[in-house]
Amino acid sequence: MDSFDLLIVNQGIAGLALACGLGDCFRIAIIEHKTHLHIYEADQCNLETSLVNITSMRILQYLKIWHQNISHFSVLLDKLEIIKKNSISKIVFDSGYLGYLELGYVINKYYIYQALVDRARQLKNIIFIDSYAPESINYREDAAFITITNNYTFKAKLVIGADGIDSWVRNTANISLIFKDTKYYGFTTIIHTEKTHNNTLRCIVHNDGLVILLPLKNVHLSVVFWLLPPYTAKKYLYVSASDQSINYALIKICNIFGHCVICDSKNCNILLLRMQYAHNFTNHRLVLLGKAAYSMCPLFFQNINSELIDAAVLLHHLQNLKENDQDIGHYTYLKYYERNRKYRIIKDSINIPYIYTFLHDKNYLLKYMQYFIFYLINTVPNLKIHVLHRIMGLNNMPKWLLRDHYD
Repeated sequence: MDSFDLLIVNQGIAGLALACGLGDCFRIAIIEHKTHLHIYEADQCNLETSLVNITSMRILQYLKIWHQNISHFSVLLDKLEIIKKNSISKIVFDSGYLGYLELGYVINKYYIYQALVDRARQLKNIIFIDSYAPESINYREDAAFITITNNYTFKAKLVIGADGIDSWVRNTANISLIFKDTKYYGFTTIIHTEKTHNNTLRCIVHNDGLVILLPLKNVHLSVVFWLLPPYTAKKYLYVSASDQSINYALIKICNIFGHCVICDSKNCNILLLRMQYAHNFTNHRLVLLGKAAYSMCPLFFQNINSELIDAAVLLHHLQNLKENDQDIGHYTYLKYYERNRKYRIIKDSINIPYIYTFLHDKNYLLKYMQYFIFYLINTVPNLKIHVLHRIMGLNNMPKWLLRDHYD
């Protein structure tokens, strides 16, 4: 019977990142739902555009997958602008505040996915198993026993469930989910603006929500994410497919960048933003990773950063367990990782209600609070740096990642 240190049931970024970080010192089997994604397919998935912050970039460099080919497909961010619509209020951040050459990169996450697959295939301790999903997993005291197609069975010290929001691993382990509806909606599309984006991430605070424009390689194109409060969303939810009212409303908001055109109205998506998290992130011989464990961020383009920081924290924890000759799959040793992740998630999620409250511009008290916050950030020393630290993920940078040196 074949034996592995880790079995990763994966769909996306998190499990592959973990494998690439541990492939030199652990024997790993991966059941990957999508091991072949071609570049031309990624070109069709513009709404999978992601913001890779500084912390995530350091993680990708550590994993040796942030190379020239990846940066070729990405847009380097020089600035971040937060603009109050119908007023002169504006906050401008640039990379100089943090001492970095950039604030991050905008890239279709499937380029990173493919780079992780390529890197994992180069590592001799990692094998890909050709199976859509295991037939069954039995968790025993000393190992987990996995059966796949044709009744082939092998064992692993630890199973990693990194197979997405509808995780098969989580469901078969009978781990329940906790849901929380935000009552907010997200609308995504691609827009052409008359003015060039100048490698700037632009955020517009408006009476009808928050509009974020992520720059693309074409200097006139941006992926738009519109965070819609309930009173705005209900105007557009139940209209016919041919109705263009939401596009006209978006163009009106973005007209500060000159004449605007929605590039493909057929690919516009509006969806309810729901937060969910598993009751447990770990069991004996099992860890849930990435979206299989939780999905909390209302801004879809930030999800890749959550997945990468999850993988980084777990790989460092497993490396420490191996160095100390401890059982990597024993629940006693996995509880520390679970407590660490839940603490970080709670800390980050505390800010989410404040984002929503900040958008209620129809309340005059909150409206004046917005003006006051803009004033404070622009005038109080070091406050702008503190805010930018949080936006760019530097508050979540693991200390070991700062200490390590790598190519």
